[in-house]
Amino acid sequence: MIDDETGKGICVIDLDIYDRFVAGYLDSVRGVLTPEEVDYLSFSAKLMTFEYGMRFLTDHLNGDVYYKTHRENHNLDRCRTQFTMVADMEAKHDRMEEIVNRHR
Repeated sequence: MIDDETGKGICVIDLDIYDRFVAGYLDSVRGVLTPEEVDYLSFSAKLMTFEYGMRFLTDHLNGDVYYKTHRENHNLDRCRTQFTMVADMEAKHDRMEEIVNRHR
């Protein structure tokens, strides 16, 4: 999905931002995380995004009782956005892994 005003994707992972996040995060937790935990950093980002998609979908199916909504199908749209992000992360998985490995 592309934002008409900026021309940038609005349902994609921005790898430049991800790179800066990984660099800062790993700098702050160096010596705290195990190598195995660092190995799962990219997967964890994708998993958390998927989890939120499932939470939005569940709330939609349960009648929008947990998350505040402002319109009909708001949580369904949120769910679709999260799942679109997961698909983009899947497509960019190798590059996300390269970023993590570069900042180890």
